[in-house]
Amino acid sequence: MAGRHRNPDPLGYDAWGGDPPVRSDPPSRLPGFVERAMNSMNAVSPMVRARRQAITAVALGAVLLVTLAGGAYALITRGDCGERPRLRVTASPEIGPALVRMAEQYTRDGGCAAISVATRNSADVADQLGARKNVTDVWVPEASVWLDLARVQGGDRAALLPGTSIAHSPVIMAVNQETAKKLASHRGEPSWTLLIPTSGTKKKLPKASTTLPAPSRFGSGLAALSVLNAVVADRPDMLKIVRGITVNLKRSVVSSEEALFDLVGQARGGEDPLVVLSEQAVWRYNTSGAGQQAVGLYPKEGAISLDYPYVPLTRDPVLRQAAEDFRQAVLSPAGRTVLQSAGFRDTAGKAGSSLDARHGVRPAPPREIPAPDTETMLRVLLSMKLLLADTRTLLLLDISDSMAKKVPGQQATRMRATADFAEAGIRALPKGSDIGLWVFSTKLDGDKDYKEIVPVGPLKEQAPEVIEELRKLPGHTRGDGGLYDSVLAAFRSMAKNQVKGMLSSVIVFTDGRNKDPRGISLNELLATLRREFTPAQPVTVTLIGYGEGVDAKELRQIAGVTNGAAMVAQTFDQARQIFLQVVSNRVCVDRERCASQEG
Repeated sequence: MAGRHRNPDPLGYDAWGGDPPVRSDPPSRLPGFVERAMNSMNAVSPMVRARRQAITAVALGAVLLVTLAGGAYALITRGDCGERPRLRVTASPEIGPALVRMAEQYTRDGGCAAISVATRNSADVADQLGARKNVTDVWVPEASVWLDLARVQGGDRAALLPGTSIAHSPVIMAVNQETAKKLASHRGEPSWTLLIPTSGTKKKLPKASTTLPAPSRFGSGLAALSVLNAVVADRPDMLKIVRGITVNLKRSVVSSEEALFDLVGQARGGEDPLVVLSEQAVWRYNTSGAGQQAVGLYPKEGAISLDYPYVPLTRDPVLRQAAEDFRQAVLSPAGRTVLQSAGFRDTAGKAGSSLDARHGVRPAPPREIPAPDTETMLRVLLSMKLLLADTRTLLLLDISDSMAKKVPGQQATRMRATADFAEAGIRALPKGSDIGLWVFSTKLDGDKDYKEIVPVGPLKEQAPEVIEELRKLPGHTRGDGGLYDSVLAAFRSMAKNQVKGMLSSVIVFTDGRNKDPRGISLNELLATLRREFTPAQPVTVTLIGYGEGVDAKELRQIAGVTNGAAMVAQTFDQARQIFLQVVSNRVCVDRERCASQEG
């Protein structure tokens, strides 16, 4: 484990760490410089002494005035301290210990408030503040984007104002020592493109694997995606790969930093794990001595930094003053030293003495890449929350007469082939998913064109029943295609039964157009979906069409108003591939990519 670094500055690291010095002078003793001034008068002639006495009297008067003024201020402060307001500070876990040290020193220095520091994941606090829960008086998230998320989720906009950044930590990559040696054997600086599985990356690191902290919960993962998009923005070949990585992100993310370091510390011979995290996280891991040391890689393109804003949320005037007093302590030179000694940089990017090669990092700051604008960053964050969420999926399958036709080159009917790949898709769903099954044609349930076969519920409970019902469908084809009414009913059912933290989607498979003249029109369907779609709690509708009987334009219009996608397959092999991809990816998070999937 790395040793604690000493700082000779008496207001630095050690000033916060130990007990305050105890004065041995009697309380009545005058300040040293006043006492020395009085004693020096005895060593001069009476005339000089008299002249100096007059000067000294004026000086002492000024000193006593200042001293009495200071004493009056101290008495007023002690009077205010009778209340001892309790200030709750909630901070991102990595910066919490440094704030605890500063709160303890603040108390020893006579601060009025009783400060308690709790640590919580910034995404969790943003959700609570979005629900307007009174969870803290001061919030220090890892990045300002969590403030934006809390606001957009319904938080108090008057309270969630931009805070004061108190520290920075650039987001970089990290590898184990063996991988670092391999990279050092190649010329040039590391690049963010190492995260992209290109031939160049494979040449340098044949067994490379990329892992990010979940962008829906960690600013470092979100920053990495933003940097990747910026780095390859003018390279269409790489941009396509990056979008593919984004779509399949759930396979490459972990839910904790500990899991990231396990990948680095427990890598077997020949494996080359590349992970993304903050510089401070690399320093913290190496300081802990938990395992094989991680080596930070500083990409030549630069880095986006986490900015740790200090955000007072309380409206109580006494607590707001306490929050301001503590903010001043945090921003003081001594407070800055504490943060630097904990592996952070100051807001200008300056490092403390602990950021060095022994801890797998470097003191020189990387080139600063400005974070995307608020709207862009928030849009990416919301997309990631949807993409990485567990899913509630309702399958809505066409069972009209045309589905009884044989698939060209096969003995199976369209219905049988659809049931087969639907079963394969259900078996591929990750744990934590919900699944349900509806079918549609015309007049399936009285005058309704749709019918619930298996209600949406937990995969473990519902999957066996859904699969059993899928296998029965080939013998139950009938009627025409009542598409519009069925899509609207499925959409409304999923919207009514939302589960917090889960993404709701409807996946439709059809081989024809809407053929129910009694039902709603396409324009009525689109207007209703547009009116009832809620971006904060979306229900996406994705439609898969097969053959010449479908209207691709109509499918695209329906999908577009719910941020879904529409795809038409010319063969059942294509239909199977599309269906499995849709079940896996679930949601279209990029309009350009959505457009590329349609048609």
